[in-house]
Amino acid sequence: MKIKGKYLVAGMLLIFSAFLAYDSLSNYVNPYLSVTTVVRNLDQYQGKSLQVMGVVESGTFDRGNDGTIRFVINDGTEAIDVIYTGALPQNFDEGKDVVVVGSLNGDETVEARQILVKCPSKYEEEEPPQQNNHVFLVGIGVALVAVAYLGVTMFWKRG
Repeated sequence: MKIKGKYLVAGMLLIFSAFLAYDSLSNYVNPYLSVTTVVRNLDQYQGKSLQVMGVVESGTFDRGNDGTIRFVINDGTEAIDVIYTGALPQNFDEGKDVVVVGSLNGDETVEARQILVKCPSKYEEEEPPQQNNHVFLVGIGVALVAVAYLGVTMFWKRG
């Protein structure tokens, strides 16, 4: 039995759209984790992308000669070291609530790719903003085109 080209194209489009939708959804669903959750489950989060929420501990901020920034975040129960290379957000300071986006490395340190500073007055008593995820929408669009193409080629020409 030979697979027709139209079925192969439709199948590839469906697989591609499923990949886009999964990738987009997994990034969107990645929740904020507390420092305690990460510290108590180090093996579970080792090498994985995560978003850790905590407060920058006073007296722990250190900028190295190579541009590497080191500090500690805590949540009142546990603390974890953070390494970051790049420009800090404008309102970053010790004692501020931050979200560190990165991954947990082998020496139990979060290697941050991004640092977000939370502004309590901005987020209090507000509905969370609606996020438009374009990759997810493209994935859904590609899937719909593939299904429509498959439907037209399979059923329209038969009838």
